[in-house]
Amino acid sequence: MITTRSFMDQIWIDLNSPTKEEVDSIMITQNISPALAKDLLTPTPTQYSEDCGDVIYAVLRIPTFKHTHPNEIGQELDFIISKNSVITARYDSIDALHYFAKKIEVNEILNHQNNLHLFFGMMEEIYNFITNELASIEVWITEIEKNIFEGQEKEMVFAISNTGRNILNFKRAIDPHGEVFDFIARVGGEKFGKSFEDEAKVLRDEWRRVMKRINNYLDMIAELRETNNSMLSTKQNETMKILTIMAFVTFPLSLIASIFGMNTYFTPFVGNPNDFWIVLSIMCVMSIAMFGFFKYKRWI
Repeated sequence: MITTRSFMDQIWIDLNSPTKEEVDSIMITQNISPALAKDLLTPTPTQYSEDCGDVIYAVLRIPTFKHTHPNEIGQELDFIISKNSVITARYDSIDALHYFAKKIEVNEILNHQNNLHLFFGMMEEIYNFITNELASIEVWITEIEKNIFEGQEKEMVFAISNTGRNILNFKRAIDPHGEVFDFIARVGGEKFGKSFEDEAKVLRDEWRRVMKRINNYLDMIAELRETNNSMLSTKQNETMKILTIMAFVTFPLSLIASIFGMNTYFTPFVGNPNDFWIVLSIMCVMSIAMFGFFKYKRWI
């Protein structure tokens, strides 16, 4: 599906899961090379940018946890950037683009002036969306920290691993943006002027802030994993210590019971009217002595 919008002497052509006929029509009307048009038909495995004569071609991935392809690390968004227009190609619904379309419609109705190139307006909205996604990660980390110190160490092992994987996938999707933005700033400045280069540098600075935040989250989840493992190991060691102490306590009792259960000619106390209570008393004294010894050694 092709959607065309205009705002402040700029044109935005949006291709949503484009067909070959739609791409061919854009190739003719917008004077796009056949090789570039071919790339719009199918997703691209890598993120990169390329100088294509009068335009800049860029492939980016937008990380999200809510899109319809959970096995992928992000939603692909292709850009063909010229001085006064942007062509976008996507293969799924992208919320940030939907919000941006509504935003420019409102600005046009209210006659709000905006000197930003449409590409940077889109990326500003996309990075606002990315920031909101990062906020959800922060909520997960806070919840994990709370649960760790409430005694749910075992349950948090999977939660920490899942959150760590999501952060790493997020970083894998965002990390190549920096190289793409550097290219757009350098080449775009030569093609479209100094103001375009300045806007690209602002976008690159925003990418750096996001990357710093992601790296902070990775450090936090690593610390929480270490803390959780230490607390889980301590709890398991305490359990093993208790079981070991119980084994040492029951060992002399079993030994005494075995001795007095021997089928021998003469066994002390056996046959005495109070033999049961005598043996039981010996066991109690041995148990108290063992507990006293453990207490003296500060093992319990």
